[in-house]
Amino acid sequence: MNNLKIPAGGEWNNRYSYAFKLEVIEVIENGKLSMNKASKVYGIHHKTIGEWMKKYGNFDKKLRSMGGKSPRQEINELRAKLKVSQGENDVLKAVMSILEDEYGEEMLKKYLPELLLKTIPRGKRK
Repeated sequence: MNNLKIPAGGEWNNRYSYAFKLEVIEVIENGKLSMNKASKVYGIHHKTIGEWMKKYGNFDKKLRSMGGKSPRQEINELRAKLKVSQGENDVLKAVMSILEDEYGEEMLKKYLPELLLKTIPRGKRK
């Protein structure tokens, strides 16, 4: 039989092959499974998979290529920009309604396009 001895802790230190670890990491990084779902499918604790991701995963390389921002940080920044844009849009709508009330709809049709043309830089006009 085998002459392998179990370490003092009672567990094997290296149960899974390198190829198996890379397979699990690839499935997670490609978005086919989440870390928790992969944990259930493969029967591996999620903390173990997290350690494998740190050791062998390409997430750090992808993170650096994105400018050091995680996808959650990127989404939060985009949400903040969207809120600012929506606020600006609301202000512009209010200004437009005031102009319409004071000068009538004809004023907006006649003069607004000229005002907009003045705001566009001369080099970009066609």
